[in-house]
Amino acid sequence: MINLLLITHDDLLAHAYQAHLAKAGFTVTWSRTGREGLAHARQSTPDLMLLDAILPGLHGLDVLKWLREIPRLVPVHVVLLIERTLAREVLDECILWGAGSYLMKDCCSLEELVTHLRSIPKTATPPTLSAATAVPASVPK
Repeated sequence: MINLLLITHDDLLAHAYQAHLAKAGFTVTWSRTGREGLAHARQSTPDLMLLDAILPGLHGLDVLKWLREIPRLVPVHVVLLIERTLAREVLDECILWGAGSYLMKDCCSLEELVTHLRSIPKTATPPTLSAATAVPASVPK
């Protein structure tokens, strides 16, 4: 089974994803906030992550930055869940910080989600950060 960490504040979306992904053979851990997601990721390194770009408190981009500060989490493929209204500059920055791919959560079917997740190679690694990019000094508790 593939261990997947889902980080989203959207209860309806999370319940739908959990039920469908469990039927598809994934083990899903759900975190409602970025901080909770970071704690789960530190406790047990997931095989994949679904990260909502828009989160209360710690934004999805900030979560990505903190994840990339933890060496054993750097190779974990992060699928960013975005809305069509997300600014292109924010999406570009998320990809720079290691989002391996993205899905538009407001128009992606559950079947498309599973197909996308299954298409990710087990050895997938995120893009390399440039040396000029500043990495956060410490991960929030």
